[in-house]
Amino acid sequence: MKTFKRLKDIVNANVHAKLDKIEDPEKMIRYMLTEMEETLVEAKSATAEKMANRAVIEQEIKQAKDLLGRWENRAKLAVEKDRDDLAREALVEKNRVVRRLASLEEELLQMQSIIDSMQEQIVKLEEKREEVRDKQRMLVQRAYHAKEKKKVVETLKQINAEATYRKFSELEEKIERMEADAEMAGFSGAGLSKEKEFSQMENDEEIEAELASMKAKKTKKKES
Repeated sequence: MKTFKRLKDIVNANVHAKLDKIEDPEKMIRYMLTEMEETLVEAKSATAEKMANRAVIEQEIKQAKDLLGRWENRAKLAVEKDRDDLAREALVEKNRVVRRLASLEEELLQMQSIIDSMQEQIVKLEEKREEVRDKQRMLVQRAYHAKEKKKVVETLKQINAEATYRKFSELEEKIERMEADAEMAGFSGAGLSKEKEFSQMENDEEIEAELASMKAKKTKKKES
C-alpha cells in the first residue's frame, strides 16, 4: 500500500537530514508538516478501512463456527439414525468449513498485524509532527546556520593556503630587501660625502703647497 509505505518513509526519515540540500528551510519545514498531515489523514482512513475489513472477517469467522457446529450436530444425528451416507456428507461439509475457518483465522491474524503496524506508525508520525512543530524555529535557525557554515568551509577549501603563505613570504622578503637597500643607500651617501670632503681637503693642500712654492721662488728672485 502506497500510503503505508509513505507513512513508514516519513516516520523513518531524519528530519534534519532533509534540510541539508534546501534553499528555504522554513518553506521546507512547512511543506514537511503539510505532508505529514496529509499522510496522517490517508493513513487513518486506510486503517479505518482495514478495521472494517477485520470486522467483516470476524463476522465470517462467527458464521463459520456456527456452521461448523451445525454440521457436527447433523453428523451425530445421522449416526444416531444409522444414516451413514448422510453422516459422511455432514462430515465432508464439516471438514470444508474447518478449512474455511482456518483460512479466515489466518487472514484475521494478517489483517490485525497490518492494523497494529499502521497504528504504530501513525503514533510515531504524530509524535514526529509534534516534534517538528515544537522545534520548527530552532530547526530553521540551525538549517540557516549550517548552510552559512558550509559556505565558509567551501570558501576556505577553495583558498590555496600554501600558495597564499608563499606569496606572503615573497612579499616579506621583498620588503626586507627594500629596507636593506634603503640602509645601504644611506650608508653609501654618507661615505661619498666624506670621500668628497677628504678629496677637497687634499686638493686644497696641493694648491696651497704649489702657491707657497711660487711665492718662495718670487722672493728668491727679488733678493738676488
